[in-house]
Amino acid sequence: LATAIPGSFNDVLFSDAFHTPHGRHRTAAAANARFRVGLSSTILRPEVEIDETATDCIGDFDTSLSMIDDNETSSTSTNDEKENPSTASLKFAGDVIVTSEPAPMANKDKSLHDFFALPQSAILLMRGSKNNQVNELESIDAKLLKQYRQSCDSVNALPPTSDDRFFEVTTSGVKFLPGLQVMNVATIGVKVTNQELPGYELVFIRNLTRAKGNRLFVWFFDKVTGKDKENSNKKDEPSNGGQTTLSLNKIRVVPAENSSSMISFESNTSLSIQIEFPAILMKAIPGASKEKSEKTGGDTLRKVLEDDCPGSLEAFRREYVRWLES
Repeated sequence: LATAIPGSFNDVLFSDAFHTPHGRHRTAAAANARFRVGLSSTILRPEVEIDETATDCIGDFDTSLSMIDDNETSSTSTNDEKENPSTASLKFAGDVIVTSEPAPMANKDKSLHDFFALPQSAILLMRGSKNNQVNELESIDAKLLKQYRQSCDSVNALPPTSDDRFFEVTTSGVKFLPGLQVMNVATIGVKVTNQELPGYELVFIRNLTRAKGNRLFVWFFDKVTGKDKENSNKKDEPSNGGQTTLSLNKIRVVPAENSSSMISFESNTSLSIQIEFPAILMKAIPGASKEKSEKTGGDTLRKVLEDDCPGSLEAFRREYVRWLES
């Protein structure tokens, strides 16, 4: 899981599975840039130093894109069905349920509640199959608590309590060609559900995305994800960069199949990502459509979850067995 959140948008955006009908995986921003900026040698060779001429081209592209957006807006402004014809949106959604291999039942000396209450147990789930870096937050401000409460409401999770814990999960990053690496830091709220059998609720709260590498690639990434507007935002409330992410992972204990003396752990993860971007970027990819893009993006999300959830759940099960036998 790694809460299924860190990097998920970029896993979709830069995945080989997110491609045009012609089989060329390409972001809308990169495609538009390839079509409209005469810098193909720099794009294909990220190690080439970007000189002042290239910087001027970036400015020219930015201006041209604004002019194109203005033309698109003026030509469609008579359509009452579209509130903002210059903006498009895509929503990707995926749900995955994974069940672990069987494990022994707890005993009177060591209960399942004891294991779920251990500080390191939940971290195993967030570390994921890619060994993400997980740090617990010690200082929780009012803004984070407000965002957490809103996130819980949005995914129908249990209300926050004073016992909930907060973590920052940093992914290893997504590499897009040799010239761009995207790092993600997700903030996750974790609740222990102490019912007859214990469980967890892991709720995604917010995500910070950083791109590093070739300056031209970084500029393209910031443009398509709205980071350029976020960086210039001077308000107290940070911009979401045109991206809304909702995710909930419920971990629970279930009876093992064909055994009354064994248990299994189940992970039920739901993840949805909605992004907004200039409509002209979608039109830059021949044959692209909202329906096809959302289906492909949703399939990619499910693939990301299916690849990551079993590994983290198995690490959790192994640690439980080790703890029980120690």
